[in-house]
Amino acid sequence: MTQQAIRQKRAVTRIPFTPPFLPLAMEFAEKGARGFGYNDRKTGGLVLAVEELFSFYVRQGATDSEVELELKDEGYRLALSISFRTPTPDMRAFNLTWRVSQDSEESLERLGPMIAARTVSSLRLDFGSDDRVVISMTLDREYPPASAVPLPPPGAAKTARLASPSLADLRHFAGMVATSSFPFTPSFLSRPGMAADMLAAGSLNASLALDGEWIVGGVLWRPLTDSCIELYGPYLFNDDPDDSTLTMLIDEAVSRISHSRSRGIVRRQGPLPGHERFFDFLGELEMSGISGNAAHLTYYYRQLREENGGVVYCPVILADFLRDQYDRLSLPRQLRETGGDTARFREASVLAVELEQPRSLAVIRPLCAGRDMAANLAAHLDLLRGEGIKNFVVEINTGRVEDTSFADALEETGFVPRLLIPDAGQGDLLVYDHSGWNVHQ
Repeated sequence: MTQQAIRQKRAVTRIPFTPPFLPLAMEFAEKGARGFGYNDRKTGGLVLAVEELFSFYVRQGATDSEVELELKDEGYRLALSISFRTPTPDMRAFNLTWRVSQDSEESLERLGPMIAARTVSSLRLDFGSDDRVVISMTLDREYPPASAVPLPPPGAAKTARLASPSLADLRHFAGMVATSSFPFTPSFLSRPGMAADMLAAGSLNASLALDGEWIVGGVLWRPLTDSCIELYGPYLFNDDPDDSTLTMLIDEAVSRISHSRSRGIVRRQGPLPGHERFFDFLGELEMSGISGNAAHLTYYYRQLREENGGVVYCPVILADFLRDQYDRLSLPRQLRETGGDTARFREASVLAVELEQPRSLAVIRPLCAGRDMAANLAAHLDLLRGEGIKNFVVEINTGRVEDTSFADALEETGFVPRLLIPDAGQGDLLVYDHSGWNVHQ
């Protein structure tokens, strides 16, 4: 039995961006988080983030301006955004490489933003007109890890049928995936309660294959952007010699996604048998495994609707690569090359890092361009290598100037553009890896 998706709830307040209103901002965060059902520890972390960010940036805010705070309960996580006006925001402390020195007053002043960035689950920066800055954060609910569950006996799946999962079904399926130790398992499947809450909130969809009462396989999908869906799986728990269960699951997912407004589907896991029946091949990255064995990260894409075209502003260094990719994928994009004037950049850049320890992988995403981009990238590589990370990917959005401005710095630090995923960012998503890797297209 399927579950009705819950309606997301939100709360918004707009107050003067002056020190006397800090307690009101903190109370809004606390009461809002408690109202959405978050426990004391999670609520405390969110209130601390608001306190530190408000206290630091109120000194940089535009005169007589307002700050807007928005809380949104997304079911499995709480989203908080803080929006204000400031002509020269200092965001260096959001970097993973930022360190506090007891001997530096300047460093100690930035302790607050550093604490805020490391308290939340994710952070994003956006810059609008009129010097507006938006700091967006998410805070995941707490979920226990998956416990081992029984897998179907050999020989099941000969008469598989499709079913839409209930919340309990999806929890059990997530436990089966975790028990099977598939090499490409998204983090939400390692916490079955999170997967169920995502399904209930409408942030995740799934189809299962059943044989009698046994779940013998399943496929999941969720929005990567407003115009691109990411597919996970299919995960199969028994042999599928003629790929009949795999084909049934993918056909079902594609059929259901086709009724949405999405323009394409991306799958970025391991190789998919007979992918030509379902997807176009975008590229394959070869990574160094933790045990020394190579692992392949394969990107597939399926276009669902005809492209309407678009304009991409890019540095000269990126133009030839993007032109080749757009020609190969028959994407109607107009390229407009931009100069390398660094004077328009802020002093300091900011990077976000997502770690996938099982694959020894760091996914780096630009948040803010700055004149120190090459040095900042190099510092992040040194730090992550020191922590044992072997593989590095950088993802940049072609529709975001803060991202494409990193092109020269990426080349300088040994990163190479490898492939492009249509509509998978604010524009398309351009994937770099480090020059020590191999790639096949």
